[in-house]
Amino acid sequence: MGLCLLVFGGAGLFAAPPSGASDRLLAQQAAQAYDQGRYADAALLYQRLAGAGSGSAEVHYDLGNCHFRLGDLGPAILEYRRALGLDPSLQPAQKNLALARTLLPAKVAPWQPSPWEAFIASVPRVVLQGLVLGFSLLGNLALALILFSAPGRLRRAAAATLIACFLCAGLVGLALLYAHSVLPSHQPAVVLQSAAVYAGPEAQGTPLATLPAGSEIILAARAGDRALVMWGEGRGWTSASAVEVP
Repeated sequence: MGLCLLVFGGAGLFAAPPSGASDRLLAQQAAQAYDQGRYADAALLYQRLAGAGSGSAEVHYDLGNCHFRLGDLGPAILEYRRALGLDPSLQPAQKNLALARTLLPAKVAPWQPSPWEAFIASVPRVVLQGLVLGFSLLGNLALALILFSAPGRLRRAAAATLIACFLCAGLVGLALLYAHSVLPSHQPAVVLQSAAVYAGPEAQGTPLATLPAGSEIILAARAGDRALVMWGEGRGWTSASAVEVP
């Protein structure tokens, strides 16, 4: 409890002054509601402040504090992560995020990319593009040798080189396509409320698992009101309203 009190202090303590008069009034009202223990009212005001274009790291931090005080650890973790996304050096948000994580009644294993995905993510896309171009040029040179050289060892070597180059170009092209289209869709997300996960988007049959609120998972795709999520022990479909990206 001492740590909680030390970290939280008072609402608005770290907030930068909002730019407009209406934003300043909202910030004052939110801080006053927080200091009076009206955390739900303060959360609504900070939410309005964030939606009005004043969603600074400090505003998200204060909003996270409101959710924390209300016992809503999922939204609290979401807002602390949003604050750190805007200002990774905001130490109060770092401490409160760590504290909120320790208070979660249940956790899920974090998602780990496959060795293939980890490798592709580690290679700069410009390198993949250069490899595709290089293999294609080398294949074209081999094709020119085939067309203009006499039958014999040189032509056979050129034919083997042509096949190898275009195979390599195809494989690297697939990796580049994966890096462009699939990896960016893997977004870190937070489970806001307990969410049942199903094998398909139809939510039929027995759930594969139930993700507890506050779980930090990967959002892979959305289809209407359903979301494809991944975590350390599996993947499946759940309600899109139950998860949100920081």
